[in-house]
Amino acid sequence: MARLRPLALLAALTLIAGACSGDSFVENTATTAPTPTTARPATTTPGDGETNDARDEIQARIDELIIEAQQLRDLEFLEPVEVILLSDEEYQARFREIIDEELATEDVEAINAVLRLLGIIQPDDDYLELIETLLTSGTGGFYDPDTGELVVRLFDDEFGPYAESVVIHELVHALQDQHFDLLDNDDLEGDLAYVASAIVEGDALLREVSYVQAMSLADQAAYIAATADIDLSALDTLPGYIVEGFQAAYLDGFFFHQEIGLDEIDSQFTNLPESSEQLLDQDKYRRDEQPRPVVLPDLELPGYTLWFDATAGQKDLELLLTDGIGAGEAERAAVGWGGDANRIYNTGEDEAVYILQYLGDTKVEAEQLEAAFVEFIDNMVSDDAFTVVERDADELLVIIASDPAVGPSLRAAFSS
Repeated sequence: MARLRPLALLAALTLIAGACSGDSFVENTATTAPTPTTARPATTTPGDGETNDARDEIQARIDELIIEAQQLRDLEFLEPVEVILLSDEEYQARFREIIDEELATEDVEAINAVLRLLGIIQPDDDYLELIETLLTSGTGGFYDPDTGELVVRLFDDEFGPYAESVVIHELVHALQDQHFDLLDNDDLEGDLAYVASAIVEGDALLREVSYVQAMSLADQAAYIAATADIDLSALDTLPGYIVEGFQAAYLDGFFFHQEIGLDEIDSQFTNLPESSEQLLDQDKYRRDEQPRPVVLPDLELPGYTLWFDATAGQKDLELLLTDGIGAGEAERAAVGWGGDANRIYNTGEDEAVYILQYLGDTKVEAEQLEAAFVEFIDNMVSDDAFTVVERDADELLVIIASDPAVGPSLRAAFSS
């Protein structure tokens, strides 16, 4: 679970400060602290330049953080967790290795094709390079459910309040994994994958915020100074869809948990909200408002591979439209989502087809999304592409294809 540092945490702290007038916004749910004997010692791997005394001091502090994480999350570690501290250069190299291992070539090609089709990235941009920039520039640590490793990045080789907050966040992920098995949601796609990410990241962010709020004033000052020194300028070169798509789950999950109640979090790991609509509108979650089913017709496109076939969801539509029409307008257009089916076809990196069949809660909401997609296509999509934006009452069909030659086949599939 990689952290986009420090944007999500600072945003949460800023919003909390504005909402709370100095009172603590995050409830500490631990009623009794786990006994120190349940805290298993961490294995730390500091940088080569660390002295033995410094290593011992860091080890002792991490052992304390393990106890604090258990208290904040009101869970106990079931087995030891390995904490690895890496220098800035070591961390970036480690993350690049993981990205190369985890992202299959065919997936990178498909993502490149659809993002170029939608105008999110330029023809000479490469998603692999962009995601490497995002994750090596904007993250401070990660927990790997496959190996159980917890890796923390030491900016300027310093283990201070900022690094401690990262350790707390990632220790919460380790606790989540040991109690709820984070790999259980590994096969989720589309909207439900986003919901699962928000539940996981929002929980960890809540505990991290609570930890930072409880710091001494001196440590908070050191924390703020450390975050101010982190160079995030590389993120300015990335499309909003990529940056916000990574960051949004933290804040959406944070405010969902805060609104629904921290005593409900454990149950949400095994009983996820049904959609990002429920995540964003907690009243719909409480009413258990279900997504309306949408079925796309059978469609075969010679030479094309079906790469994605799932629900896009309210949040993805909002994020997608943002680069083309602005964040506020995109958010308003996506509200009123009732259900959708989303397919993406591609021929390697060369051609792509994007299909969205959407149901609004009402005709008005479908009209709003229709207008948003028309504006998005005008601003972002090549004039050479084949496009369809058609609405019938509360139903909306959007088709965008890089090769106009597939237009007749697409038309025929949706005309019956």
